[in-house]
Amino acid sequence: MSLESIPTWFSSTMDISLEAAQMILSVTIILAVLLPTMYLTRGTKSTTIILIMFFLVESLLVGIGWLPFWILIATVAVLALAIASLGTKGVTGG
Repeated sequence: MSLESIPTWFSSTMDISLEAAQMILSVTIILAVLLPTMYLTRGTKSTTIILIMFFLVESLLVGIGWLPFWILIATVAVLALAIASLGTKGVTGG
């Protein structure tokens, strides 16, 4: 069994759709990587490290076919909006 076929096997075993199996497995992998990272990187630069790890794990999951590409694009868009909001507050002072 290859890495790419695990979601298919999981969906047939659990009797759910392939997309649901991909999302369940992807969230499980993301949490398995991010929870220890969050615990180990408490400090001033922890948000940056967590975001880098999150994007790396999402990119890996997109690369092996477990996560749709649009999820990664949506994550980047939400992060860009958050950074723009912080920049606007910093410039306007409020």
